[in-house]
Amino acid sequence: MRHGMSSSRERLLALRMSVRTLQGALRLYPHNRSYRAWRQLVFFVYRKVRGRPVPTTAFVVITYRCQLRCPHCYAAVEVRGSRDEMSTEELKSVLEQLRALGTLQVVFTGGEPLLRKDIFELVTHAHHLGLITRLNSNGGLLTDECVAELRRAGLNKCGVSIDNADPDIHDRLRGRPGTFEKAIQALGYLRQYNIERQILTYSSHDKLSSELERIINLGENLKVSSVFFTIPYVSGRWNDSYDEAFSDGEMARLRELLRHPLVTMEFPRAGTKCDAYAYSIIHINPQGGVTTCPAVPYLLGNIRHASLANIWRRLTSARKFEFKGRCPMNNERNRELLKVHAAAIAQSKRPENES
Repeated sequence: MRHGMSSSRERLLALRMSVRTLQGALRLYPHNRSYRAWRQLVFFVYRKVRGRPVPTTAFVVITYRCQLRCPHCYAAVEVRGSRDEMSTEELKSVLEQLRALGTLQVVFTGGEPLLRKDIFELVTHAHHLGLITRLNSNGGLLTDECVAELRRAGLNKCGVSIDNADPDIHDRLRGRPGTFEKAIQALGYLRQYNIERQILTYSSHDKLSSELERIINLGENLKVSSVFFTIPYVSGRWNDSYDEAFSDGEMARLRELLRHPLVTMEFPRAGTKCDAYAYSIIHINPQGGVTTCPAVPYLLGNIRHASLANIWRRLTSARKFEFKGRCPMNNERNRELLKVHAAAIAQSKRPENES
């Protein structure tokens, strides 16, 4: 009986989060002030009704460069310079291909995306194409002038990373003093210019006890629209650190935080499908490499050598996986499976004009 009550409560919490996510998405459309965004939404729904997989969200990593060095970063790579990054024109082509694919929103991320001088031009281009525009930042470069320019460019939403509600601990984790204060200031500027704002934070064993609650309280005080929790990924700087992954019990404790109206998270219930292998998201790195998800490093192909539509067709017509409740990267057997799967897709040949 107790198990049944627990499952019912979990479903209720997941439903609440789904409603919040839908409400948040609907808020972004009037805020976008672009008929093209509504047209893109209609195109997305049309393709879905016809049973064609379409990525709702594209994560476009425009640079791996970053001023900070966080121990939990899953975007960390050995080479963090600007060598071989896609040019402005290449990135504009990526955005156009995403629009043609039916994608609803693009998340500019990194590294620190604001280190790219063309970020405003890219946001403007995405906005004009009818894509909902989001940006994830550590907050260090989100000055008053920067946020004002992002607003003019058409940015709809911005996530700012806060690792700990204690300024000293946050700064120590980020490897640079003053980063907490800058992140708080950044959220203030975003509010001032009416850009929807979100706190991004990672969860971990030691933060489950009380720290995540403190970050929620901070979000309430700062009047952010949401607080988003990522689960621990055995990826990036935590690669092969399987002890960082959550147990079933820890995932259940994390999901309890959905009782707070601000909270959203990945895998809100044990039966939630992995977005990457439900074909809801796509990830593109600064060199044009395409993967299923920011946490998955295995390349499906490169848009410098094949169109995004071609790579997407190869992915969605290949072997199907259904991972539920947790990230497949946190399981050694699943990781090997995904590595082989990606290699097979990358090596397969499909004509560019195949429909």
